[in-house]
Amino acid sequence: MKNEWLTTEAFWEECRRHPIDPIVRLLLTSDGTLIRQLQAILLTPIEVAVQDQREILIDEEHASWIGLPAGEKGIQRKVWLTVRAPSATTPAPGPFNDGPTPAASGEKKVFAVSTFPLSGLKPDLHQEISLGQKPIGRILEERHLPTRRDRLEITRLLLPQIAEALGRPPGELFWARRYRLNISDQVSGVIFEAFSPSLFSSSSSH
Repeated sequence: MKNEWLTTEAFWEECRRHPIDPIVRLLLTSDGTLIRQLQAILLTPIEVAVQDQREILIDEEHASWIGLPAGEKGIQRKVWLTVRAPSATTPAPGPFNDGPTPAASGEKKVFAVSTFPLSGLKPDLHQEISLGQKPIGRILEERHLPTRRDRLEITRLLLPQIAEALGRPPGELFWARRYRLNISDQVSGVIFEAFSPSLFSSSSSH
């Protein structure tokens, strides 16, 4: 399925034909908050490291996903979701805590690109996103803003710059997904997420 974008249903069929790690399936298809899922898997807080953030003119591809005319002004943010250093209260391994080895502080786990039209963002939400201090999922959760994800598609891609940032071979394939995020009564945007292989105990090469 290299470079082939699959719907959720087509991805399920792929999973039935080939062994694909359960954590891969969970992260790629869930419509819940990614931050909470990562915290549950890694047992450590998740932070955001902004790589680039700027105002753009939304191109035709993104505009068609959002459902607006191309050329509108938007804000695009490229970030890494990273792990924070575990606190002194982090549970030690034991009979009821035999999860994955704690990740190193600052270790990159997910590369995400979000694109939102400025016309639909309320000023206070626009300002908080622009500050770049929190993942968008956490901002929305703290503000109790209902969200809905649709048009989910899943693939495996060659992403040489991501591979370099993670110290992985340039020819490695990365699991990735894209979807439309509808925020309450405000705005719809497009989210792209690529996942570090370190999140998975194994993964299919199909």
